[in-house]
Amino acid sequence: AEALKTHNTYDRLKDIKNQTLLIAASHDRLTPQVSMEKMHQEMPNSSLVVIEMAGHFAPMTRTPEVNEVILDFLEE
Repeated sequence: AEALKTHNTYDRLKDIKNQTLLIAASHDRLTPQVSMEKMHQEMPNSSLVVIEMAGHFAPMTRTPEVNEVILDFLEE
């Protein structure tokens, strides 16, 4: 877990050319929304969706909403 605090690859995000879906949770304390917004700004072909009033485990606690976001992205 300590390595996650110091391992930084933001400078490489601009090299990701694929369409990428980023899902943030507004109350995520492990990966804060601001971090996801920074990633989104660096990735030229990314989409960012914020799940409001959700924490880090949004895929488990807000499964229908997260699934809908993923399906919408895949249909594009």
